[in-house]
Amino acid sequence: MSYIYRTNVPNNVFDIYLKDLGYAELKVLLVVIRQTYGWKDTRTNSYKRWDWISQQFFVKKTGLSQRAVSTAIAKLINKQLVLVKNGNGKMLLEASERQREAKLYFSCILEPQSCEAKHTKSVKKLHTTIIKHTKMYSEESSQGLKRIQFPK
Repeated sequence: MSYIYRTNVPNNVFDIYLKDLGYAELKVLLVVIRQTYGWKDTRTNSYKRWDWISQQFFVKKTGLSQRAVSTAIAKLINKQLVLVKNGNGKMLLEASERQREAKLYFSCILEPQSCEAKHTKSVKKLHTTIIKHTKMYSEESSQGLKRIQFPK
């Protein structure tokens, strides 16, 4: 594996997931991306698929507490953005399973096909609200809202 001086973050992180991620989740996800997409095999020209990342490494890199890291990992697993397995290759979905393991291996799931499939939500109909105001405002001024004057 060779070190890459830049890490390409998949556009899906910004386009699809960013609005749904919390502060700690984003930090943890970026560490996983850095540790996987940030390394490239020079023979096959492919990125690292899995990496062993310790709890202390997450704490050191993110500046978060151990509890915040554990919670963020659990949320990322629930959102199906990160996979975690043990040394034998068994997927670890529950926090209790992860606590018993000495080494945890992390991977990102950020392929375009899976993102679109995961984020297809049904459209919820909303009630139409009719606004009956005689005073109109605009957000075009640098001072915030200004009143729009209509000719009488």
